[in-house]
Amino acid sequence: MNLKSMNLVWIVVKDLKKAIQFYTDVIGLKLVEEHDQYGWAELEGHDGGARLGIAQMQLKNDDGIKPGQNAVATFTVESLDKAVGTLTKKGAQLVGSIEEVPGHVKMQMVRDVDGNHVQLVELIPSCGCAH
Repeated sequence: MNLKSMNLVWIVVKDLKKAIQFYTDVIGLKLVEEHDQYGWAELEGHDGGARLGIAQMQLKNDDGIKPGQNAVATFTVESLDKAVGTLTKKGAQLVGSIEEVPGHVKMQMVRDVDGNHVQLVELIPSCGCAH
């Protein structure tokens, strides 16, 4: 498995709009993407750099990620299917199955040896976004 980059860390929040306001007005990040239909936003510093993703808590929260107790690093790979195959062969604990946001990204959650969540992502070429 060949990792391309790590450009995003994301958190789960109770209220997406309040979190966006906090990270823009209090912390000073700029909002670069907001997708209400997915409960998602991305922010970054005014000079760029890695992004902070903010995910609205889902009512059906079966992945164990709770607001206030998380940060998920994402690792971009060339082929998510190949990466998942490699991880499975090496005994990694996958959380759920591959999910896709059409036209944007494919994702697979993984637990590390201590139960922390990390996520592998494959950007879908038409996206133009940086994760």
